[in-house]
Amino acid sequence: MKFVLSTIAWVESIAKKEIERQWWTIEEVTDRLVTFSWPIELMPRVNLWSRVGNKLYLLLAEKEKVMDFDSLFDLISTINWKKYFKKDYPIVVNTSSTRSELFAARTIQSIWKKAIVKSLVWENKIAKEDENLEKMEILILIIDNKVRILLNTSGNALHMRWYRTQAGEAPIKESLAAAMVFLADWRFKDAFYDPFCGSWTIAIEALMIAKNIAPWLKRWFAYEKLWLIDWETSEIERKNARTKTFDWEYRIFASDIDPEMVELAKENAARAGLAGLVNFEQKDFREYLDKEISGTLVSNPPYWERLKDENLKSLYNSIDKLFRKNPELWWWIISSFMEFDDLIKADDYKKRKLYNGWEKCYFWRRK
Repeated sequence: MKFVLSTIAWVESIAKKEIERQWWTIEEVTDRLVTFSWPIELMPRVNLWSRVGNKLYLLLAEKEKVMDFDSLFDLISTINWKKYFKKDYPIVVNTSSTRSELFAARTIQSIWKKAIVKSLVWENKIAKEDENLEKMEILILIIDNKVRILLNTSGNALHMRWYRTQAGEAPIKESLAAAMVFLADWRFKDAFYDPFCGSWTIAIEALMIAKNIAPWLKRWFAYEKLWLIDWETSEIERKNARTKTFDWEYRIFASDIDPEMVELAKENAARAGLAGLVNFEQKDFREYLDKEISGTLVSNPPYWERLKDENLKSLYNSIDKLFRKNPELWWWIISSFMEFDDLIKADDYKKRKLYNGWEKCYFWRRK
């Protein structure tokens, strides 16, 4: 079977490595999409383990050069919808069209609805949607006139971890936080710092990675309500995932100037089952300037669009000062504060583009 894992922008290479670790075949990597092949029985594994994925889709059909609605209708009609959906399940369709002849979302949705209703006939009766049942999602993805019909096997997006029921004013996506930890290449024996921890997402994701905790052990997925695999297969994957956790100790230090954020961080850590495993405290970032530290620092400091600071230049000068004072500290920060380039010696830094939601940021690091 072919699957498509959607991601946030600029982390596709990390998602590709996640899949390759399981020894499956990568078919294609494009903008925010990784296409790969593997047996359908192993579908629970990527849903349980993907830290940077958004949704895992089963590829039902695809075709190049679809230029008109008749061709789209014919493609959708080739799918045996009764193979995937139980009687009367409500189905929603989402559409995305880029650089293609077919771009009218409402017309595409209308075509899809006619085709699937025509297919779903039970005992000579057309299926009627039961609104009391959970909706199943179909995505019609059209890029450069290539159509892919995708069935969402995840349900809710995978970045929405169970532990964060509350967040601060400017939360960072859990999948982006995990991607930042991967990019930082943290060696688990070293100390890990997040001096702008907010609701603690980066520190929690770092500890879950270090302890090899599957990020999605505590939820159900859309595929479990469909006729895709049996319940026992899914439970076996869950049981196997629970046996892979490492029971080691790690030095993780998270702090924030806002006491309410520190308390919220404690609650999130407790929900994640990680209470007491991270050293956290209320602290102004500038207090780190008074001592030498080593290890890895990954953080999400305030910047223009997400949080207002009366003196951002002063804050970022202090960040630069801390990094120069501690040559044994490998540090990474994500920010859309582009004036940081004007405050630093560019030759000492590298950066790569990342997006926090729709906001363009850079991930700066020391060379």
